[in-house]
Amino acid sequence: AVRSLYRSFLREIRILPQDYLRRFFRLKLADDFRTFLSSESGKAKASDPSKMKRMNKELLRLKLANVGHKKAFNHILDLAYGRKGRLKWSIMKPLLHDPTVPPPPRIISAVERSRPPIYSPELTALLTSSYSRTSRNAVSRQHLQNPPMLPPRADRSSEEARLFGPLSKRREVNIRWHYFTTQWKRLFPPIELSKTQQGAGVGNSDSVAAGAAASVRTVGLQSACTFQELEEFSGMHHEAPPTPRRQVLNRDQDVRTNHSEENRRKAPNRYLRRRYMELLGRIPILTYTP
Repeated sequence: AVRSLYRSFLREIRILPQDYLRRFFRLKLADDFRTFLSSESGKAKASDPSKMKRMNKELLRLKLANVGHKKAFNHILDLAYGRKGRLKWSIMKPLLHDPTVPPPPRIISAVERSRPPIYSPELTALLTSSYSRTSRNAVSRQHLQNPPMLPPRADRSSEEARLFGPLSKRREVNIRWHYFTTQWKRLFPPIELSKTQQGAGVGNSDSVAAGAAASVRTVGLQSACTFQELEEFSGMHHEAPPTPRRQVLNRDQDVRTNHSEENRRKAPNRYLRRRYMELLGRIPILTYTP
């Protein structure tokens, strides 16, 4: 049953319209089935109805995506480009700390894990921009230092702290880390980092500017795919829309060949272009300006 399911996945993956999607889901499929059967209880897992049901559900999504189901196709695009799933965590994990900044002092002197979270320049740029957030509501820089749900009693010199006593340090640690975790999970991670020359402005209104940092590190899928590839697949770089069929049928073969080979590359169909244009709206452009 597991081998049959694996072959069914491979058949659906071969039909995916983009080479990057096919490569991503082949790797994901191998990892999923290797994890599925690698443990000592692998045979028990394979016979577990709940595990097989989950795998069959993923297979159904692939089948629906290949026949043009909008929600299913958006789901596989979100998985492949890190809008959700394990890839999102892999992209965001390096941005959750800043190796160039020394660790902040402990809130509870005897507890190492009581240090407040660090907002790296990349993470700060993403949090304070509405283009990179699922809710489209940007976070103010003041809230990064003092979360809005942090009571005034956290300031030991405040009037509230004098009247009602200072806030528990353990509670302050929990509030700061809860706010940090909640906010970064609401982000759309970038897939690459672009750079501008010193003094140059941001070229795209949807861009998110990262402030000056001591060093520039690789972000996202810098070597696997580029934002330009997505723009090309969405039809944004094509000078003209695809020629209507009625006009193509009226031309002779030589004219059609010259038009397709010399003037422009063949664009994907309208359904795919719209799905990739929607995907571009969920990918922020992170720009480093010296």
